[in-house]
Amino acid sequence: MMSGRDTSGMQLTSIVLADRPIPETGLWELQVNISAAVNCSAEDARRAANRFVHHEISYLMRGDSPSLVVADRVYWRVPIVLSFPSHGPVGMVGSIDVDVDTGELNVSSGLIAEIQRRAQDLATRSAPHTTPAG
Repeated sequence: MMSGRDTSGMQLTSIVLADRPIPETGLWELQVNISAAVNCSAEDARRAANRFVHHEISYLMRGDSPSLVVADRVYWRVPIVLSFPSHGPVGMVGSIDVDVDTGELNVSSGLIAEIQRRAQDLATRSAPHTTPAG
């Protein structure tokens, strides 16, 4: 999955089709006709996720480029990245879904705990190893 900018400078967005089974072999056909009110842009979703993680989880986390997810509803999936001031980005620790119509974040105490656990694990594995002076 990639996102970025095309040659005209337009923002490219990945689209994830969730819950769509794909056969291992043979013909697979997909016809998409979906309408959704997009009142919350990808950038709005990223900013909202940033604010949330900075205030509710850790200032060492930030939202990355969202993907548009099409499932039973349509939403932005914003990857949450752990970053250290001295090292830069360390890795993804979870994601927050943002409704494209309302801008509402889909977060729960369980999701927050899982992001915190993954961040702790990643921080422990990524911590610089030092040897005591002696």
